Amino acid sequence: MGRLPAVSPGAGGGATQPTTRRSFLRGALALSALCAAGGASACSRDTSESVELFQFKSEAIGYFDELCRKFSDTHPSHPVQQNFQAENIAALRVRLVKEDIPEAITLNGDYNFGALARTGIFADCRNLPVFHKVIPTVGEILGTLGRGGEGQVNGLPLSTNGSGVIYNVAIFDKHGVEPPRTWDEFIDVCERFVSAGVNPFYWAFKDNWTGAPMFSSLSGDALSDGVARWYDRRRDGRETFTDTYRPILQKMKRIASYGNSNKYELGYNDGNQGFAQGRAAMYVHGTYAIPAIRSYNPDIELGTFAMPADDEKDTKVVSGVDVALVMPPDSPHHDTVMEFFNLLMTPGAMKAYCDAQVAYPTLTGTRTADPALAGLQPYFTAGRIATYSDHNFPPAMNLNAYMQQFLIDGDVDRFARTLDRQWDRVMARTRKTQGES
Repeated sequence: MGRLPAVSPGAGGGATQPTTRRSFLRGALALSALCAAGGASACSRDTSESVELFQFKSEAIGYFDELCRKFSDTHPSHPVQQNFQAENIAALRVRLVKEDIPEAITLNGDYNFGALARTGIFADCRNLPVFHKVIPTVGEILGTLGRGGEGQVNGLPLSTNGSGVIYNVAIFDKHGVEPPRTWDEFIDVCERFVSAGVNPFYWAFKDNWTGAPMFSSLSGDALSDGVARWYDRRRDGRETFTDTYRPILQKMKRIASYGNSNKYELGYNDGNQGFAQGRAAMYVHGTYAIPAIRSYNPDIELGTFAMPADDEKDTKVVSGVDVALVMPPDSPHHDTVMEFFNLLMTPGAMKAYCDAQVAYPTLTGTRTADPALAGLQPYFTAGRIATYSDHNFPPAMNLNAYMQQFLIDGDVDRFARTLDRQWDRVMARTRKTQGES
């Protein structure tokens, strides 16, 4: 394989940015040592005619095992075998160092996906017939994270999630409250619950990432010409967080002031449990939290609505690709992998997966069957979708740590200045690394 993958991520977003051999090898040494020490189970694999499915979702092991079995029954010369990897990014990079890329891969559509896609190790999916059956705004999400070449989209979106507000239907019904459609209505709902002695929100900020869903949901509405476009301009130095993000951060501060007083003592699992126990009316998280909430209270009736914008017409659902199907461009079993991916992307198989995982199907004309997800479905149907703002941040920025501090001290200006300063530092280091020969 002539193209080398990046181990240390560069800038986020859609621009194609090369990674030098020197920077790649420097970052890969530790991963090679991990492999030598037996720290990654994917360091070696069967070299038979079987096709490996490199899969990362523990909740979906049973689903993929069954689908692999059914597919293999009709393709005995090239059976597909699942290789589950919980630490899939680290394990995948080890494989890439050894030029042993799996032929079929599932990945979460986040910053790591974009960093890997920009190195050119994933096939372009734009011209595949099944890609043209995907909701157009969903199909483009992966491209906004990173591309292997101009205009490429280096994966098939199998499922998506939605980030907004999860609410307790019983509490809303008891107090005669309807899901708000504008920001002013949203604040009015909060005040009504406060007056009734009900916590509007249940927060759990001990785990520093738990402010990110609020950050992304509010960004999706406010960055009206598109989250990805705004971050492209920020990388070019044409935007700053100080100029653009202050109203977003003011809104974060406002709604974070409503709710439980012990918010900094609780982690994510505590938040799921407390909300499941009816300790608040609303929970600002993605739909990925719904299975965890139901695990504490299977009988709870949940609803969802998108984070309201100032004007209802500007409201979007923030969504990310929960599972992307990717493959190398030169797979020796390309036809078999494509047959398997086409099976995964059929309406029946996709619906079975999404129903089990509480996710949104990605094909045009498909809908979720879960009543808890129904509130966000119209935004998917209409293509009113924004990408996660936090997926554009290089991990070296430590966004979540700075966000947690902001939620504690409420200093909007300091947080915005910190984002600008840290962003510029990380981007300068990235450009310097990419300029090495």
